[in-house]
Amino acid sequence: MKLSVKRITLLLCLCSLGVMAQPKPLPDSIRVELPDQQSIITFELRQYSVNKSLIKEFPSQLNDLLKHVVSSIPEAERDRPKRISFVYATDDDDVERYTLSITDVTTPETKAIISQNVMVELLPPGWEINIKMKEAEIHVYAPRLAQLKELTQINLEPVVQQLDANPEMHRQKRFGDISRVVMSNNSVLIDKVSHRSPNDMLGLHAGAGVGLLQDKFYPEFSFMTGFYLANRYRENFQRISAHYELKLFTGKSPEGEYLSWPASFVSVSYALNFRKDRPRWTGVGAGLLVNNRSDMFTGKTLKLFIESDIGSPKLNIIPELFLTNDFKQTLFGLKLNYKF
Repeated sequence: MKLSVKRITLLLCLCSLGVMAQPKPLPDSIRVELPDQQSIITFELRQYSVNKSLIKEFPSQLNDLLKHVVSSIPEAERDRPKRISFVYATDDDDVERYTLSITDVTTPETKAIISQNVMVELLPPGWEINIKMKEAEIHVYAPRLAQLKELTQINLEPVVQQLDANPEMHRQKRFGDISRVVMSNNSVLIDKVSHRSPNDMLGLHAGAGVGLLQDKFYPEFSFMTGFYLANRYRENFQRISAHYELKLFTGKSPEGEYLSWPASFVSVSYALNFRKDRPRWTGVGAGLLVNNRSDMFTGKTLKLFIESDIGSPKLNIIPELFLTNDFKQTLFGLKLNYKF
């Protein structure tokens, strides 16, 4: 039995259900494979439940964009592979506009993906379109301009209906959805949904600083273990921490010698990150006195504190309220801590 090159390419593109070869810059990724057109459309969305209308509207959007593409390319060059970019923006008058960029593929290349020594995807030289918007990025592959024009006539509403009916698509709190849909003759043949974790992290930090309690300055050394929780955009936005702090108070012995009188606390804290471009944490915490040789604290001692950085991820100003003498007496302190 003989197979045409076209059929072989199609089979290689679709032979594996487990491979989800698609870019993932945004949390939700929906890859739509169209064997009838030998094409692939990948929708990268900030949130599928909010932005899914972009999928249904895409054929009409592509039709409008292709009109500008075709009018910008001489007819003799329309059979050559192209890379096309559309970048949407909003001007000062809130009018949406986009920038169109067309690049000739001077060195055509065939892209292949091999998994476990088996070729699972093969894309010959063709047309690639990248559309970038505020809430989405859309990537399109088609072997020729004729197949791109066919994509403007398809109905992608069954894709949305199929994904809406899949219970795995409703776990969007902190997880990104990675979906693969194979569609032919306006019907969904295959759908597969998996999830991307939010990239939580564990941090270990040593620190040192200087504090003021009543009229005494003292050095402090600390160690923190922090569990960082990320949102679905893989940005750290919560931190739960455990701290060990050693405060070194000093004083004179009856013989006039300077001595160190340590006091140590074990604390926990909870903080939120209020910035996207870089971490800026603000949090609250509480701790207990576990060892004391100083004359600053007596009996059972609890401390409450607020963490707030001062424009640097390593420097924190921390006001502290101490309830000492079995929680009957209050002391107020302030310290500057540097985190290594």
